[in-house]
Amino acid sequence: MAIAGDGGFLMNVQEMETARRLNSDIVVMVWEDGGYGLIEWKQDNTYDRHTDLSFGNPDWGKLAESFGWSFDYVDESVTLLDVIKNSLETAGPSLIVVPIDYRENAILTKRLGEITMGL
Repeated sequence: MAIAGDGGFLMNVQEMETARRLNSDIVVMVWEDGGYGLIEWKQDNTYDRHTDLSFGNPDWGKLAESFGWSFDYVDESVTLLDVIKNSLETAGPSLIVVPIDYRENAILTKRLGEITMGL
């Protein structure tokens, strides 16, 4: 199983063909935020601002279908484990897309900073 952000995955989307051609039993989970969320978080922490890091995503289901992959979109955390288990049992490559809200990183960073300042 592999996990990648949507930006990182799209930089290597051509490997979907390789995985299908080799009939790899691989599950790839893509964290979808429509941008380079972790880079934005890092830039905000370092420079108190960030560059434009947003982009549009493809229709993930159509992308998976075009390469012959199975596909699931998981927008409810209670279903994630079952989807992962099913994908791992499915022959051939599988794509799971999960929407991610990286705004929580900034909240956690601020809270951890406040904790360490009190030490």
